[in-house]
Amino acid sequence: MDALVSHLPPEFFGFMLTLGLALLIGFEREEHESDGIGGVRTFPIIGLGGFLLIAGFPDTAIPFALGLVVLGGLVALTHWHALQLGEPGITTETAALLTFTIGGCAAKGLYWISIATGVVAVILLHEKRLLEGLATAMPRHEMRTLLRFLLLTAVILPVVPNRDFTPFEINPFKIWLVVVAVSGVSYVSYLMRMRWGEDRGLILAGLLGGAYSSTVTTVVLSRQSKKREPCAVGFAGAIVAATGMMYIRLWILLLLFAAPLAYRLTFLFWGMGVLAVIVGTLLARTISADEECEFDPTIERRDGNPLEMTSAFTFAAIFLAILVTTKVVAERFGDTGVLIMAVIMGAADVDPFILGLTQTVGTGLTIETAALAVVVAAAVNNLMKGVYAVVFGTRRTGRLSLVLLAALGGISLIAFWLL
Repeated sequence: MDALVSHLPPEFFGFMLTLGLALLIGFEREEHESDGIGGVRTFPIIGLGGFLLIAGFPDTAIPFALGLVVLGGLVALTHWHALQLGEPGITTETAALLTFTIGGCAAKGLYWISIATGVVAVILLHEKRLLEGLATAMPRHEMRTLLRFLLLTAVILPVVPNRDFTPFEINPFKIWLVVVAVSGVSYVSYLMRMRWGEDRGLILAGLLGGAYSSTVTTVVLSRQSKKREPCAVGFAGAIVAATGMMYIRLWILLLLFAAPLAYRLTFLFWGMGVLAVIVGTLLARTISADEECEFDPTIERRDGNPLEMTSAFTFAAIFLAILVTTKVVAERFGDTGVLIMAVIMGAADVDPFILGLTQTVGTGLTIETAALAVVVAAAVNNLMKGVYAVVFGTRRTGRLSLVLLAALGGISLIAFWLL
């Protein structure tokens, strides 16, 4: 195999990549826009044309630019003809220009840019109804918030210094990157709840809410259980399912910022997440079919858009404070101090603490100690959510939630030592 690869020209991979991505876009356009600029044959030709004008003339971009101008002219004529027929859309024409540039990027060896652009383009082209549904369901102020956040991310992130400052090794770039990632993950779940927020069952409410904030979801579900006493067991199941999503959400964040730490906790966190969802679902299924146990999204909806600038900067400040504290505690008190801090922070908010640990691993904190601190913080957070359920929910919902969440925390600690 190595001998075969060594005999292939260096442009072979870029050629095949261009062909494959252009075919994907062409297939998608053939299916949805049969009368447009082209389909499964035209788009590969366009992509390979862009590839050829870069690969054949590596020392100058003039042929590629001229080819883009010619293609732009053809696209403009096609669009003008479509306008005469009463078809104002320009999506297919734009996809053709994008396919041409994908071929050029592949010829320059920018493979990851070509792949990412091609895959995202296919998704955007194919999921028209889903995206239009989200745009329709999203209020205007939510859209403005998203645009402001994207603008600040695109402007701030590239110019933020990517080096350490102060003896605490504070890296502004990494701090803002953490804020962007956490806000992005939270916003995806927030959009899902906005999209499917009406008339959803308790388990789905717990899953979607847990992906956003399992603590907030626990409080809201507990309060609603008082209004539907016969559904107490179902609300407890939704609370447990929300905690299951917390484990999966934390694992994703760990994978983004401390992959070795995420690998250490893969089986544990996914196991706990799946176990909690299964237990929660089984509890919800015990509710009589005669009971109306739907989640009411209009009651006590206090959680705002996670992309609000106030939320983003507040999280950044909390994360910075916890990051500095974690470094100081690790240096002065060692592993014991970090574990005590895990207990304290687990009773409050686990996200800033756990993400702070990701910036400390390898600089005074071992992966094993950091992993144990993550598990301890999550277990204590489970216990606190059980307490919230007791305080805000019915007696049955509170007691059952407390027992099950405490059991999940205990199981996670035992499993950590065994794994």
